[in-house]
Amino acid sequence: MTKIYVIGIGYKPFDEKTREIVCNSEIILASHRLFDVFKRYEEFEIVKDKVMVIDTVDETINYMKSAISTQQSAMISLLASGDPMFFGIGRRIINEFGKERVEILPDLSSIQIAFSRIKEPWDDALLISLHGGPDPTKRRKLNYELKDIPLLLKKYKKIAILTDKENNPSEIVKVLHSSFFTHHLQLTLYVCERLGYPDEKIIEAKPCDSATMSFADPNVVIIIQKS
Repeated sequence: MTKIYVIGIGYKPFDEKTREIVCNSEIILASHRLFDVFKRYEEFEIVKDKVMVIDTVDETINYMKSAISTQQSAMISLLASGDPMFFGIGRRIINEFGKERVEILPDLSSIQIAFSRIKEPWDDALLISLHGGPDPTKRRKLNYELKDIPLLLKKYKKIAILTDKENNPSEIVKVLHSSFFTHHLQLTLYVCERLGYPDEKIIEAKPCDSATMSFADPNVVIIIQKS
């Protein structure tokens, strides 16, 4: 049976098991962004000829289905960002191919990294995704929208948000500015840009001070409310 390994990358080197799986895989799939991330790994030079770059999730899944149908036994590695089971592709892959065929090998999540960078605990935070997916023409249905953030701040003192190019930090700031409720709150906004990249940057600001700022992708936003 063909096995699918969903491998999180971005923050720490492969352990021995993951390295062995990657090096023994017949096919390694990655988006353009994760291909660039994978170039920083020492295993890249060993396996670079096996890497196929496909940017959309549907095309990736169709390719995997085709590969499975033509090979009785193979190893396919799919590179994912951070923890594939945290608002990531891991859920979709398991739904498509079943738990028996799929193994998940996570890296740290971007939310974990973000909270460690700002030195704040995250066990009391609401974690949400405003990331509609990599394909702008097929945005996934989200549990929350930008307009929900002020209402969420009525209940939670700390919110971490996975963003995308549409639901970005600048749009989040606009929503905070437009809400009468949030004007009375003492909020600190953290924008954690390009976590794990050489040009990683952490920006701490009040929403009013960040209204005219621009931010680099990808990024994570954390909003903390002082009591």
